[in-house]
Amino acid sequence: MRKFHKPIRMCVVCKGRFHQKELYKFRSLNGEIVRNLGSARSFYICINCINKDPKDLKKPLAKFGKNSINLKEIIVNGKD
Repeated sequence: MRKFHKPIRMCVVCKGRFHQKELYKFRSLNGEIVRNLGSARSFYICINCINKDPKDLKKPLAKFGKNSINLKEIIVNGKD
């Protein structure tokens, strides 16, 4: 039986490689970080990095947007 390929993506914070379904997908829209569920230029973050101290996320996410501290809030509220 043929095994199906599972897409592997990289977390932009810790550089760890995970299955695509294990990561949260975000994109930068007008300088703000928003949850991306469609097909656009985006980046992925693992749950371990989202739970880190917001100060640790500032540097890796600086090029993507201003509100990197609000990642947990974006996930919980489902803000798109």
